[in-house]
Amino acid sequence: MKNLSISIMFFLCSFVLSAQSQNAYPVKLRVGTYNVGHFNQGKLGGYQGEDVAEELQRWRNWISEQSLDIFGLVEWNSTFDKDGKIDATKELLSPLYNNIHFGDENRWIYNGIATNYKLENIRQVTLSKDYYAIIGDLKIGDKTVTIMSTHVPWQVEFHEQATNDMIAEMKKYEYLICMGDMNAFDATQLRFQTEGFNIANGGYQGWLVTAPQNKASGRPDGHHIDNIITSKNIKIMNVKAPDAGLSSLDHLPVIADLIFTW
Repeated sequence: MKNLSISIMFFLCSFVLSAQSQNAYPVKLRVGTYNVGHFNQGKLGGYQGEDVAEELQRWRNWISEQSLDIFGLVEWNSTFDKDGKIDATKELLSPLYNNIHFGDENRWIYNGIATNYKLENIRQVTLSKDYYAIIGDLKIGDKTVTIMSTHVPWQVEFHEQATNDMIAEMKKYEYLICMGDMNAFDATQLRFQTEGFNIANGGYQGWLVTAPQNKASGRPDGHHIDNIITSKNIKIMNVKAPDAGLSSLDHLPVIADLIFTW
């Protein structure tokens, strides 16, 4: 009986220490968002080149090299090639990620989240017509971190209201990681800060070009449109918008290290 009591006490102490360590110390995640442009520079139908096998391998290599804990995807395409024979999710994501969640596959809008962490309570929030955010909850100790992969409409008649609706949704959560194509001018990106969030693009490291076509066309104030946004209790570091050499004529990804301060 004495040995049993000691064993129970040891278990309880270990449990308490484990629970405390999960929340008392910072947690670091590497996350990224990428508007992949349907693998065809923003056009529908998958990759249009003839070197399909080579391009598929280039995508595999790039995704693997990033080693992302959470990968937010925008403008995904269910098939990789123009002939519709290659399952993009099976070939590009499934070998690396055990948990892959996509929202509705609309004509232009198809958002997803890939991770090896378990996400709970997967849901979809409509922003305007076909545009939406797919959302899931990540449990870390006794904390819930909400993950969003979103695509905000660019159309003037829908953009502001969709942004307002998204901010209202974001404010529901104590710990938040929101990733995606905000289709926003700089003033709107900075508004996320005003509303109480941290931003990767336009934040501590300044502005990063993620829509090279907009910059090349001379369109002012419209090429920092992709972002990672977090609640204030999550720090954003090491932000990059690398040229992946893939769909970079349309969008560049945004990648960052996130530090949870609890």
